[in-house]
Amino acid sequence: MRKDIIVGIDFGTAGIGYAFSTENQPNSIIQADLEGQNQSRKVPNEIILSSDLKFILAFGAQCKQYIINNDNSDYEYFKNIKMNLYKKIYKIKSQRGKEVDIDIVISKILEEISAKALTQIKRVMNYSVKKEDIKWVLTVPAIWEEKSKQIMIKASLNAGLIDENTDKSLFLALEPEAASIYYLEILLQQKKFHNPHIEQGSPYIICDIGAGTVDICTHRKIKQNDNSFIIYEEYPPIGGDFGGKKINEEFINRLIIPLFGKEKVNELKNSHDNYDEWITFENNIEMLKKSLSDNLNDILYLDCRLFESEKKNLNDYISEYYKNNLYYKYKIQNKNKNSAKNKWILQFDSQIFHDIMMELARKIFTKIEEIYNDVHTNYIIFSGAGAENHILTNYIIKCSNQKNIKLTTNITINPEVAIINGAVLFGFQRDIIRKRKAKFTLGIQVNEKWATKYQEKGVKTFLQCANDYFCTNLFSKYITINQ
Repeated sequence: MRKDIIVGIDFGTAGIGYAFSTENQPNSIIQADLEGQNQSRKVPNEIILSSDLKFILAFGAQCKQYIINNDNSDYEYFKNIKMNLYKKIYKIKSQRGKEVDIDIVISKILEEISAKALTQIKRVMNYSVKKEDIKWVLTVPAIWEEKSKQIMIKASLNAGLIDENTDKSLFLALEPEAASIYYLEILLQQKKFHNPHIEQGSPYIICDIGAGTVDICTHRKIKQNDNSFIIYEEYPPIGGDFGGKKINEEFINRLIIPLFGKEKVNELKNSHDNYDEWITFENNIEMLKKSLSDNLNDILYLDCRLFESEKKNLNDYISEYYKNNLYYKYKIQNKNKNSAKNKWILQFDSQIFHDIMMELARKIFTKIEEIYNDVHTNYIIFSGAGAENHILTNYIIKCSNQKNIKLTTNITINPEVAIINGAVLFGFQRDIIRKRKAKFTLGIQVNEKWATKYQEKGVKTFLQCANDYFCTNLFSKYITINQ
């Protein structure tokens, strides 16, 4: 018998991927095969469209090579899409400056990623798969505004994932909730996890550190009589735009821009001629960040030859650097002095990365402390791409210790697949989240017949209708904050 297929799409800031499973084996989750040989579960979340925005010219990792090979072509290249939705900016500019509605770009991305998922599903299934057999789950940050979530639904409609007559084929999964389901369903029940388990009925904090945003909320696991479980939300989600990519951005702001100038950095960052070199430069910063040890005095080396030009060599930058007298002390050395091609290397202490991470940890802990003051717990689970950065998570624990908040059981679950696998599981058991708490007080403006109580409250605005008087601009609450 044909069973429903759930496809989870992890629409991330830096990368995008999918996973899927079938109703008869929901826990047997198949990961994305985006490069054709199961080499990559996620690809860069970027896309190149034709100038009229109708055709997809390149997607994910293909964008880099397309730009190198088509320098003068007429196309529009979009990346860093997701953070616009957090910032409530619903227009997006291409790298060439063309401004379009963000849902148009997102729909093209979803169109491409869903097509790749459908191709893989048809390849691995033993029966013919039809569109109506598939239900889609899109992951979104819990701290997004409702309008941003609605844009994802609109983009899914435009991408053909759903149609106007199908209201039960698309579901949105909040990222920390997906991570929570993955932890409870896979790691605990299948005994694939060896750290101390969260006790039945105890609240625990989920801290989802993505590349762009950080989502933090508190859940409580309630076991049912049939050994299944449900999740209660004990505190509404909070967070901010201080994900893992912030470390790289701050490194560029604090060292690279003061050294080489904002104008030069922007020129290289936005130039098609230097696209390959700038991407390599950013990747090198990412690798340095991931290679950090706990030693603040480690010496790090970064290739910065791309900043040299015909008009200005790096010796000029060095003199400007010493005049600026920056807080961090570094050196720029030419490793190929006798070669026709210079190889300029920036040498610096790893302290700059540690300082940035500590500042991010304090921001994240401030949110955790807000939750802890309302819901006391010793358990914290880290998920998301930023959870791979153990120095950052250790700094968060250090901040908690300084405030005598003992997060003694801190757990890092598989950042690469936690959210996407949790999204697939959510698709099969959407009633697992039994209670959420409202982030806002919601209601409408109403007029009510005049009563003495309004005079006592000092209400002065009213209108006359026939022989009756009505108070105006009253707020009728449907749901109150934290309800």
